[in-house]
Amino acid sequence: MALCVLVQIGLFLLGPAAAAAIGFEFGLIPARFVAAAAGKADAISAVVTLFTHALLHWSLLHLAMNMLMLGFLGRDVEWRLGAGGLLLLFWAGVLAGAVLEIALNPIAMTEGRGASGGVAAVLAGFAMLFGNTRVASRRVLGLLIPGRWLTALWYAGAWIGVQLLSALAFNSAMNSIAIGAHIGGFLAGMALAGPLARRRPLVGE
Repeated sequence: MALCVLVQIGLFLLGPAAAAAIGFEFGLIPARFVAAAAGKADAISAVVTLFTHALLHWSLLHLAMNMLMLGFLGRDVEWRLGAGGLLLLFWAGVLAGAVLEIALNPIAMTEGRGASGGVAAVLAGFAMLFGNTRVASRRVLGLLIPGRWLTALWYAGAWIGVQLLSALAFNSAMNSIAIGAHIGGFLAGMALAGPLARRRPLVGE
C-alpha cells in the first residue's frame, strides 16, 4: 500500500509529462509482449511491467479505491494467511491479471495501470476464507459450483460494478477499468486462498 502511495506522490511531483513517460515505460502494454516475442522489443523490460504496472495508478480516485479495499480486506486476510501469504496472494493476482489482460487483447497499445489484479485476489481470498458458507451449492451447465465459490463470484461482480459506476460518475477513462486484470486476479485468489490457509493452520486446528 505505502509503495503505491509513494509512487503516486512521486509522479505528481514530477509533473504530467514525466508521469506519462514513466507510465508508458512501466505500465502494462500488451502489444509490447507481442513485439518482444518477435524480437522487436526488449523482453526483460516487458516482463518487468507485469509487476510494475501495479504500482502506477491513473488518478487519486483510482489509487484511493484500490488502497481502501486492500486496507479493509487485507487485515483479515493477513490474520489468516500471515504477511507472507498476503503478499504472495496479492502479487500472484497482479501477475494472473496481467497475463489474462494480455491474452484477451494482445495487440492493445494502451497502457494498463493499477493494483486491481492484486486487490481482486485479496478480495477473492477474503470471500473464500470468510464468506457466508450458508449459500447453497448450485449446478451450472451440469457442474456443481460450491456455495463458497458463488459467494466469491458475487463479491467479484460487486467490486467490478463499483469501479465501472465510479468511472462513469467521475468521467474517468473507461480503458482504465481492466476487466481482464480483475478476473485474472480474482481467479488466482480463489485458487490460492485455500492452499495458503492450509499452510498456516489456526491454533487448535
